[in-house]
Amino acid sequence: MQQNDPGHGSHEQESSGQRREERERETRGEEPIELPGGGVLQGESEDESRPELELGFGDLVRPFLMMGLTGVGVLPHPDSGRPAIDLQAAKHAIGVLELLAERSEGHRSDEESQMLDQALFELKMHFVEAQRRPKKE
Repeated sequence: MQQNDPGHGSHEQESSGQRREERERETRGEEPIELPGGGVLQGESEDESRPELELGFGDLVRPFLMMGLTGVGVLPHPDSGRPAIDLQAAKHAIGVLELLAERSEGHRSDEESQMLDQALFELKMHFVEAQRRPKKE
């Protein structure tokens, strides 16, 4: 038979409440967060006078351009530091940029259109060249 411990339930609620409060402080950036690799992520305080980063269309294009250039071996793979061909990743990057071009048609500035067109042209040229290279076994 289980005995009722009136203090037991309130201790669990208090403990749960404390954990929730700690998580909320961490997400607000009030306390440093220990990272699994041993580092610490410092939260930003509101009085820091860092300029706010401007977001632009290039922030959508650049990651996929880099992914594609890495896939065709133009840029080194981030893990190995050496060029590695991954045509499937390059093809995916090209597809995403083509989708972005299609969905943003008529809503881009001339500079944005030029940036996207240039990124697609460059990736496609490198992709064709990478396909023609003899495969290493």
